[in-house]
Amino acid sequence: MRIKRSAYVLLVVTLPSLLAAQETTNTQKEATKLEAFQAKTGIVVVRGYKTVGMIRGLGADITIDAREFRDASSANARASGITVSVKENGGLERENTSFIDADEIDSLLAGLDYISKASKEMTKLSQFEAEYRTKGNFSVAVFSQSNGPTSTAVSSGLIGKTTAYIRLSDLPELRRLIVAAKAQL
Repeated sequence: MRIKRSAYVLLVVTLPSLLAAQETTNTQKEATKLEAFQAKTGIVVVRGYKTVGMIRGLGADITIDAREFRDASSANARASGITVSVKENGGLERENTSFIDADEIDSLLAGLDYISKASKEMTKLSQFEAEYRTKGNFSVAVFSQSNGPTSTAVSSGLIGKTTAYIRLSDLPELRRLIVAAKAQL
């Protein structure tokens, strides 16, 4: 009887916090307009997309798509932008996709322009890193390696983040593909 009573007390004490945690999870706000639109329920969502290109990196591939979502019942209810997917190669083959709203693309391009010129002269310390991040958990970082050249990491996701490593000389191609995706919108 004593064990049953303890289990009952534990359930009564923890149940309200478990329910509150579930409510918080179900009402979590999406970071981008594209994510918010895709999460809508009770409507027909029409999704248009076009893959504009891919870059093969070390350990992963990067794919850039133009995206448009719209509510089939309302001509004015729509969202557009691009997605960047990073798919790791190898045993696990994990993949993450980051959503970037149309109004965030110019800022992303400016960030890419800046970090593509990153060098050790940016800081008086021996190592450096310059990173640009979007609302949808896409990031590009240029960083120094202690024993070699400057490298570039392209990542998608927050938990279980996937990363592709590319040469600094590949950043103009990444920029070109983002511009091409923007032109499709």
